Amino acid sequence: MESELNQSIYLSKEVWAAEIKGWSITDCAVRSHSFLYICLRRDVSDEQASKMWDHDIPTKLFVLNLEKPGTTFGSRTLEGYNKPRIGVALKPLAQGLLVARNNDGQVSVLGGGGKFPDEFIDPGKVPVTYRIKTIDGFAYSVGGGRAIYKRTDIGKWTKVGEGFPQKDASSSQGFNDMDAFSANDMYAVGGHGDVWHFDGKAWKQMGFPSNVQLGTVTCAGDGKVYISGEGGSLWVGRESTWKSIYKGNASILWNDAAWFGGQLWLSSDYQFRVWNGSELLPVTHNGEPVSASGHMDVRDGLLGIASPTHVWTFDGQQWRTIVAPYLD
Repeated sequence: MESELNQSIYLSKEVWAAEIKGWSITDCAVRSHSFLYICLRRDVSDEQASKMWDHDIPTKLFVLNLEKPGTTFGSRTLEGYNKPRIGVALKPLAQGLLVARNNDGQVSVLGGGGKFPDEFIDPGKVPVTYRIKTIDGFAYSVGGGRAIYKRTDIGKWTKVGEGFPQKDASSSQGFNDMDAFSANDMYAVGGHGDVWHFDGKAWKQMGFPSNVQLGTVTCAGDGKVYISGEGGSLWVGRESTWKSIYKGNASILWNDAAWFGGQLWLSSDYQFRVWNGSELLPVTHNGEPVSASGHMDVRDGLLGIASPTHVWTFDGQQWRTIVAPYLD
């Protein structure tokens, strides 16, 4: 499958050499079936890294037009972006968002037909963004200490905190991820078994049968909610009723989980799996393994997944290699 995927690389050698070579891909976000954003960090040696803070490493926000192979793209190189995460907003405009985990929650905005200034989620309040989620078209910053902000307009982020107790955050509290069936039916998870539900008015803590670290939550097309946690384990349920369906032994959490093509897909730094309703299986296509892993996003009928050197997409029928190294 790997050789089949690499037969035709979307990004031309010239663009790859100018924009990707010397950088590592750390995240991706699907805006639509036509536009894909990726986050890159400048490659540095272990010796260099030992003398630097994370925000000293240059960051790049890169967008590809998937309808015009190898020719249309945009990029922005950024300084001072600590542990950046990437996401998209569809309202009020379709745009890519790159968020720094710094004191202000600095956001670089790319797309939407103009040049937009940097935004700040909550100046001086350290939003600690772990993930950007898109719900009903609006972007949400999901962070530690149960910090959730909704981007209600260009340049405007509003805290969605009604129902959370006003006390100092601890490592046992979330959040790492959130998802929703609608803006009035949202779930957020993280910390150690910290699960909350939002009914459109306020957040309420849900019961959960484990106090392990939680990584992802998916409000799936089958009407169920899937939560992943420590070891790569999985639970399914809703509100305060949960059932363990898989006990993993991985050393790291799943990076991302998403519902696509009637199944739950999960990706980590070294695994790519699909839950078929009874088993967690390696992803295959036409009977061959798909050798992808890393960070994943799904939107508008397209799945994107990015490793440090490669980016792939899948539309339910065809896999495409979007970015790959040119070695000659």
